[in-house]
Amino acid sequence: MSWQDEYTPPYVGEYRIERRIGAGGMGVVHLAVSPSGRRVALKIIRGEFVDDTDYRARFRLEIDAARQVSGAFTASVVGADPDGEPPWMATQYFDAPTLLERVRETGAFDEDAVWQLGRGLAEALRDIHRAGLVHRDLKPSNVLLTEDGPRVIDFGIARVLKAEPVTRTGKVLGTVSFMAPEQLNTPREVGPAADVFALGGVLVHAATGRGPFDGDPDAPPIAVAMKIVHDDPDLAGVPSALRSVVEKCLLKDPTGRPSPTELLALLQEKGAAEAGPENPVGTTVPEGFTNGPRLRPRTLAYLLTAVTTIAVAVAVPMIRADDAGGDRGDAKGSASPSAGASSTRAAPAVEKAAAMRPQGWALWEKKPAATTGPSGGDLPGCAGTRDVLVCTEDGGVVERIDLASGRVMWSERYDETLRRGSLVGFAGETVLVEDLDREQLVGFDVETGDRLWSAESSGPPSSFVQKSAVTMVYPHVDGTRIDRRDARTGKLLVSRTFPAGEFYDVFAGGNGVLYLLKYGGDEGFITSVAVLDADTLRTAKTLAAFDEDPGSPIAADGDTVSFLLDGEGITRVTGKDGSVKRLPLRGAPVGTARAQGNAVYLSRPDGTLASYDLRTGRRNWILQTEGESPARPVLAGGRLYSLAGDGRITCVDATTGRTVWLSAARRDPNTSIANLTNEHPEPVVLNGVAYAGSSTGSIFAVAPPSA
Repeated sequence: MSWQDEYTPPYVGEYRIERRIGAGGMGVVHLAVSPSGRRVALKIIRGEFVDDTDYRARFRLEIDAARQVSGAFTASVVGADPDGEPPWMATQYFDAPTLLERVRETGAFDEDAVWQLGRGLAEALRDIHRAGLVHRDLKPSNVLLTEDGPRVIDFGIARVLKAEPVTRTGKVLGTVSFMAPEQLNTPREVGPAADVFALGGVLVHAATGRGPFDGDPDAPPIAVAMKIVHDDPDLAGVPSALRSVVEKCLLKDPTGRPSPTELLALLQEKGAAEAGPENPVGTTVPEGFTNGPRLRPRTLAYLLTAVTTIAVAVAVPMIRADDAGGDRGDAKGSASPSAGASSTRAAPAVEKAAAMRPQGWALWEKKPAATTGPSGGDLPGCAGTRDVLVCTEDGGVVERIDLASGRVMWSERYDETLRRGSLVGFAGETVLVEDLDREQLVGFDVETGDRLWSAESSGPPSSFVQKSAVTMVYPHVDGTRIDRRDARTGKLLVSRTFPAGEFYDVFAGGNGVLYLLKYGGDEGFITSVAVLDADTLRTAKTLAAFDEDPGSPIAADGDTVSFLLDGEGITRVTGKDGSVKRLPLRGAPVGTARAQGNAVYLSRPDGTLASYDLRTGRRNWILQTEGESPARPVLAGGRLYSLAGDGRITCVDATTGRTVWLSAARRDPNTSIANLTNEHPEPVVLNGVAYAGSSTGSIFAVAPPSA
């Protein structure tokens, strides 16, 4: 029985197989469904290689490589078992055509589209190499054209830099047409420059519909290899401006090729030189490359053909809703000019270096309270209201800091072995802090720092403040426990335990309204939402039940509850009649969300920010910032503040998506941003000044000198 016909089990791990969607040299990729109903791309080692220890080892490395680049620029690996029978890996599923499929269907790209593609791919390689990896198999079929930009896929033969490759002596891995000469001559010594060579070939393919060394379509691979090693590339049909860049990528000597960062600069220089009010950068892009509708429905041939993905920034920093075409009936949207391309758009203010005024914008910087430093710990977190700033640090430290000077007004350290507490919020003259290690909620006096009260929970609490009361939700031996306490005294006002077998949570709406969320034990997503009486914790009214995942709650008032399903859409439940409306979000970044008023602001790990109308799902704007691994954005005074993993803050006009200012990086050089991909504390903004913690363990205040 051939591998094309081999038996596919109905389930692998916990995933139910729906259908096969592609195959590669090592494995077969299936569309599969998780227990909660989420679709994934499931890669399984082909049957004839299951007992091959070399292939198992290589598959294990593929999984490791996928996890190394997961986070800021990749879809997460949601599950894997390299020792399973069969070995498998599951990642986020993308329904998008490859570059190879798009060129076959619609022909070569126009020049602007190729430049934009090149910028995206150069940024992808930069981040692959930053993760310490060499892809080694970049080619048109390994580039997905998703709605928010190109994505490089398939790390099946990627290699960790400075590590011994698994490849047996004499075995060459990769696709010959896009291999670098050194990959053919000395495959064990292949470095990052080989990926740059392949990128040059991919750009030639996008511009002409063929590779630079293709020649006779019936030529054997050895003939193609000889052309790569000895002949000049065939660049006929490549636009002259692009040809000079491609030639640098395709140099035989790897030491002469540009790095991805240098290549990105070359590609951006062209855009800046030729752009103008009449000809902005990237105004013509391949259909589906931005967030506009496609010319025709996608077919099964456009399904994902591999699993691990690296998300890269679209080349155009901002796309307005009225330009993107995502909600119009025209066939293709066009990208708007970048922030620097228009003479009528004010350039953002940029802090050149992290220093005190006037050289930098820092008002002050407070060093960490713990003498051991932040290594391996959490970043400091802060919360503020009016003229009050309270921060928490590792070592059980809670302190109030003077806004103007950074002077510590009071400090409480109750256990040096504890992690940073989580600030819940303020109620009058009380600040509430969750102690996750001890599983308790603590109230402190804002003026004196006195510890007013504490309440233990039987599991990690999830708390929020409404007016003078604080609500705690936590797991209990009998199910889910909800406590309402007086925020000043800690007195228990009301308590209720919901039965085990199903999980419950509470979401706070406006005007003191509470909503009870019920998660199905089998479904794994919210199955119903009901109004919860704050005085009795009894269910007052069930608003809606769901037979498919509505997402996570992001906004609620007295009339409507809104849920966000990552990358898919918004579910809105109207309280008056219980109607459920689902609004698709075109090209929505997957990450953290902040909803306020009639807008929801989304932040992706690669720094992409986007604004959508909460009522219609229409996109207002999208912006590619320079900050990786950002915290959840903060909205204050009509501006959006995004704190990146390296301590940089991007301030954006919330209405237009224009970058107003960008602060300098503030981070420990020994701390990798890759270690900060998990959600970290967001900044606090009071009167136009941003306060935040950095990976140095310090807390700083920053604002442009004119602010």
